[in-house]
Amino acid sequence: MKLLENELNLQILRNLVSGAAVKVNIHAISNEYGVHRSTIKKRILWLYENNILTPPFYPFPYLFVEYPLLILVRADIPRSPETRDFFMDDAHIFAAFSCMEGPYNTLLLEFFEDLESYHSWREQIILDEKIPDRQYRAPANSLIFSNKQTFKYNPGCFVEELTKRFEKDGFVTFGTLRLDELSFRLLVDLIKGRFIHRNDTMLSRTLGVSRKTISKRVDTLLNAGVISNPQCLFPHLFIPPGYNLVVSLIEVKSNKEKIKGFIKDNVHVPRAQETSTGVYNLLTFSAFDTIEGFFDFGEELTSKFSSDIGAIENSILSSKMIHTIKPQKLSLACIERKLWEIKRQK
Repeated sequence: MKLLENELNLQILRNLVSGAAVKVNIHAISNEYGVHRSTIKKRILWLYENNILTPPFYPFPYLFVEYPLLILVRADIPRSPETRDFFMDDAHIFAAFSCMEGPYNTLLLEFFEDLESYHSWREQIILDEKIPDRQYRAPANSLIFSNKQTFKYNPGCFVEELTKRFEKDGFVTFGTLRLDELSFRLLVDLIKGRFIHRNDTMLSRTLGVSRKTISKRVDTLLNAGVISNPQCLFPHLFIPPGYNLVVSLIEVKSNKEKIKGFIKDNVHVPRAQETSTGVYNLLTFSAFDTIEGFFDFGEELTSKFSSDIGAIENSILSSKMIHTIKPQKLSLACIERKLWEIKRQK
């Protein structure tokens, strides 16, 4: 994409995707809520400091175009500070979890440009001793999916269920943390992207161009789908704090479009895509605060489509098993790489 071959566009993206040029408009919230600005500011900081929400930033959906391959890997990797650093820092690892599946103790979600770059990366991390040689561990099991087949991507889908829970109980909890009316109202508005402000003055001064130029460039990037409107998200993106992630491979024998519609409407499934992996043709990522909630969802799916659903393979990953999920890490690494390539050519 030519938009990402322009140095100024990439510099703007770096500031938007990192959140450096994005902030919550405390004054606007204070006016609408009728609550003092210092109270609003303290509550928002509380949401950040307790890892309930991220500070605001512009999501970078173009990452799925730049890296069309999603690789789901079950691996046998020893626990050490070095491997944890590898999970945290590598520019292709979107998420890493502990698991207990056969000989495997780690489940990784990785993004790549193509199979060639994936295989080169695998060889290089062994040469660099980021993970042990294959003779010292069980061979990894890798499943390859296309990000182009994604038909649902909505990290904020949980808001509807949380709102119903709040209306019923008068509060919402994440683990040991309880959100009262003010904190919950802020969470909902910030996930929906309300009251979030872009600092064009700062961008103008930092990049040495006019505010009008900044505004036009950002509008172009938004219209092209390179970025989406700014919002706050859960720190683990599509897993609310304390929730369990379930990665499911589903065999759909018939009525695929109706089943996809059911999944699109479900408030527990933030991401889903078509696939062709053995007998399975759907891959879903869902999250629940209890395992019982997941089984209720499964019962609803299989009873509603009893003759249409075949085999289902689930990997249930506790919130305590997360090594890392960094939504912005891969996006910023992609932007920095493109900036480096432009500077190298000068």
